[in-house]
Parts: sequence; C-alpha cells; structure tokens
Amino acid sequence: MALMTSMRERMHVVLWALLALFLLSMTVGGLVGGANIIDQLIGNTNPQTTIAKVNGEIISPSQFNSLVNQQLTSLKSNGQSVNDFQINQARNRAWDNMLQDILVTQEVEKLGIKASNKEVMYHLENQPPTFLQQNPTFQTEGKFDLDKYLAALANPTGDEWVPIEQFMKNNYIPNFKLQKLIDESIVISEDEVLAEFKNRNLDYTLTALHITSSLVSKEDSEPTQDEIIEKYNKIKSDEYKHSELRNLSYVSWKKEPSNQDSIDAKGLANELVQKASSGKEFASLANQYTMDPSNQGTKGGDLGWFKKGRMVKPFEEAAFQAKKNQIIGPVLSRFGYHIIHVRDKRIDNKGDSEILASHILIKIDISPSTLSSIRRSATLFSYDAQDNGFFSAAEDYNMNISKAEKLSADDLAVKGLGNLRSAVRFAFNNKVNTVSEIVENDQYFVLCYLDSIIPKGFKAIDDVEAQLMTKIKNEKAKMATLDETNKLLIDISSGTKKLSDLIKSKKGLDGFIKETKKLSQGFTSIGRSNYLTGAVSVAPIGKIIGPIETNQGYAILQVHSKSDFDSTAFAAQKGQIQKNLFSKKQNQYFQAWISNLKDKAEIIDNRNFYF
Repeated sequence: MALMTSMRERMHVVLWALLALFLLSMTVGGLVGGANIIDQLIGNTNPQTTIAKVNGEIISPSQFNSLVNQQLTSLKSNGQSVNDFQINQARNRAWDNMLQDILVTQEVEKLGIKASNKEVMYHLENQPPTFLQQNPTFQTEGKFDLDKYLAALANPTGDEWVPIEQFMKNNYIPNFKLQKLIDESIVISEDEVLAEFKNRNLDYTLTALHITSSLVSKEDSEPTQDEIIEKYNKIKSDEYKHSELRNLSYVSWKKEPSNQDSIDAKGLANELVQKASSGKEFASLANQYTMDPSNQGTKGGDLGWFKKGRMVKPFEEAAFQAKKNQIIGPVLSRFGYHIIHVRDKRIDNKGDSEILASHILIKIDISPSTLSSIRRSATLFSYDAQDNGFFSAAEDYNMNISKAEKLSADDLAVKGLGNLRSAVRFAFNNKVNTVSEIVENDQYFVLCYLDSIIPKGFKAIDDVEAQLMTKIKNEKAKMATLDETNKLLIDISSGTKKLSDLIKSKKGLDGFIKETKKLSQGFTSIGRSNYLTGAVSVAPIGKIIGPIETNQGYAILQVHSKSDFDSTAFAAQKGQIQKNLFSKKQNQYFQAWISNLKDKAEIIDNRNFYF
C-alpha cells in the first residue's frame, strides 16, 4: 500500500517529466535525424548528452573531449603539429584508452577487488609506483632517491599525500591485484626456457640455398580472368564487405592569395630593401618581419655558409651574383619574396664558392579581405543552390562540379580536397538531394550535394581487381617457388647436384656456405623465423633439410655443426630468461583479456554525431 500511495503522490512529477521529454525530443530532432528522444533514453542513448555507453556506464562529450585534449597537449608539448589527421588519431587513442580503463574498472568492481589502508602504506613504502619514482622531488642527480622519498612520505607538510593515497586505494592497487589474477594463467614451461636459451646462445653453422620468386617468370604468375573471378567469390564475404557508402557532388573555392595580395607582399619587400639599404640593421629587420619559420624571431635571418645547390634556384642565382656586403631583392621564389644580405664570400679547400648570407622572407599569404571575398562568393552560391537547386546554381555561376564517390562513415578526406571530415559527416547525417552548408578546411570553402546512398554489401570486383591480381600473383609465385624448391631438393638428395655448387652458380639463386650464427640473430638472405628456428634446432648434423618457408620464398639447409650446450651458462641465465618470457606473455595475455572484454561488452558509440 505504501508503494502505491507513493506512486500516486509522485504522478504529477511523472507527467511533467514526460512533457519535458517531449519538448526535448523536438529540440534534439535535428541532431539525430528526427529520432524519438524517449525511445533513445529508454532503449539506446541521447547523443546530445552521451558520446558513449559502456555496459550501461555513460560517458559525456565533455569527458571524452578532455581525454582527447590530453592527447593533443602531449603532441604539442613534443613539438608535433596538430592537423586533422593528428586530431583523429588522438580521438582514436583516447577512445581505446577510455574503453580499456572503463572495462578494467568494471571488472575490478565485479570481482569485488579492494585495497585496505595497510596495503596502501605497504605499496607506498615498499613498491612506489613509477610515477612517484620519476618525480623530480624524489630524485638525486636524475635517479630515484629512496631515502629522500621515504623521508617525504614519513613527514608530510600537509594533505599532499591524500590524493595519492586515494589513487592507490581506488585505482592502482585494485588494478595491480587484477593483473596478478590474470598472471596466474601464465605458464612458462622448462622446454620454453631451454629453447630460448639455445636460440640465444648456441652457434649453428649452416649452408643454405635460398629459392625466391625471382626464379618464377612473370608470365607464369599472371592471373587469368577466371582466376580473378574465382578468387573474388571466395574471399569477398571476408575481405570486401562494406557498410553504407555515400556519393557526393561538390563545388569548391580555393583559399589562395589574390593579385593584390602579391602586390602588397612585393610592396612590403621593396620597403624593407629600402630600409636595409639606408642603414637599418638587417638582423633587426629580419627578426621583426621575416616569415621564415626557422628564424624563430632570434636568428636575424642568418642562413650560415652555403654552397651552390643548397637554395632554390632564383635565390641562389641572385645571391652568387651579388657582391660582398650587398643587399639585393626582392627576389621571387616559390616561397615568396626574399631580401638577401650577402655578408661574406670565400673559396673552400676544394675550390668551391661559398656564401655567408642572411635573408628576410615575405610570403604571399592570403589576406583577410581576400579570404572574406572568397567566402562571400561561396555564400552567394549557397543561397542560389538552396533556392534554385545545386546543379542549376553551378551552371549559372559557371562552377566546375567534382565527385567524391563511395565515401565511408570513417573517412577523413574527400578526393580533391584533402582532409574534410565535415563533408563526410554531412553525407551521413542527411537525406539524398540535400545541399550542405558551407564547409571548409585550410585550403577550400566547399558546398556539397548528396547524390546517392549505396546500401551495405560487397565491393565491386572492378574496384578490387588490382588487389585480387596481386594476391593471385603472390600465391602463384609462391607455389611455383615451392615446386622449384622441391625439384632442387630431389636433385640434391639424389646426388645429381650439390648444395654448394647451386649456391655458387648464381643462376637466380641466393644463399651462403658455412655461415655461423645464433638462431636469434638470423642468417644472410633467409633471415629468421619460427619455421627456421624449429627446423634447425632439431636437424641432424650433416643432413639436408627443406623446404623451409622464408619471408621471400623457401630454403634448403644443411647443418654442419652446433656448439655444445653449456649447463652452467643455462643455470646462470635461466631466471632472466623466465622473466623475459613472462613479461612477453603478460602483455599478450592482458591484450587478449581486454579484447575478450570488448567483444562481450555492450558498447554504444555516438562519436559519429560529433566528429
């Protein structure tokens, strides 16, 4: 009864909530193509507030953007440029890291893994995490100072250790325990340790004949049309599936300097020539005006000593014709206008002329007024395209229409335009025959028209014919190489031909005679592989073995000798080898475990509504 009474008392709240949801659905309709927001909130997610949902856990756009910004900040701090490609990579890394962190945290909670205060103190005192060991506060001469660290831990000046203790208790130690649980399934056998020791330590002396596809004539490996069709039908369901695709038409306006921009740049260059020639310090002018990014505002335009062949041709010709202490220019190159100060000239010990020079570079950049004018042209076109139709407007304005066909939802670039993710988003968030707003990148203003939608299916055979031909050629060449290897093996085994004679013949064959190496090092031409390691390690001395697959073909081998097993060295290295193998398997097992969690997880990805 109490439950029913409570429901009746709260019914007016429910009614108001439903009204609010209805109004919200009207607002969000434009973002999600008119989808019913109530259906989304009950069944899926609201893209306006949720960029991802992992097993019911909601991730907001601001949370995800914060992770992306961390990635971008890291790139910038390392001096890397941030373009559309880098931004997309940062988003993908942030997404992968976020999924892993959430899934690990969820699994920790599911297993009930916790950390006590005693465990926190034990780890802090005896196993301080890497981020603490790398903190300059706890280092002496660049190395972790345990005494300094323990002194700081034992004598806090305030609450500085509280966030670290919380992190250790809520994140670090539970994750550490989870890793230990995963590690329990790792088994390192005695045979694995022994095999690894032998690969690293034993010397093997081999003679090897390497048969590669270079022996196979191109005519023999050329695929027929029937083979191409057969191969396509065999692998299309696994390799050539595609989701929905989009076909776009577009017109574009290139963001390039006008004639006036060029005149203005030359005018500034002439003005600087006059100032420099009138006694104004060249280095000071360079630091103030040059657009050469290598100058960094401090080098005074200095280019150092250089010979012919180092600079672009117009610059070089003008500089080498000038006299010492002469200021010349403006000189036009593909980079812009140069004002050159030839500070000194000399002949080096080889008789070559060298010049010591500084320069000021004035680039011919697009001005704000030119950019505004180009955008105005695009805007006027867009009005007519919306009112009268895209193709009619293109005809009226005499605009060239370009095509971008078979775009996928994950594409970043558009053919002929470079990176333009906004055009791809337009294509996948609108109906056929829709005209876009103006979209842009660093080089173009663009107006798009969605021509058609290609349903999900398989790539046409014509689109993948080149790939199919390469696959078939490689397969036929490999089979022909194997056949040739087997023929040679029969001849060698029967005594008709000698392994060493074939190697010396150089008739399209490669190899070596009595080369001594460790299996971990790899041998000339044939390299190293699991096939080679397995075959050589068990091969009887003196016996011809093969064919053994290599990266480029097949090998026929003869093992002449191998060094004796050193039990003392094995005993000394055994522990380290076990550690190395464990570390390698630990990473493999963890990645497999994470992949399994991802496969089983319910993940809703709304990134396509944002990027």
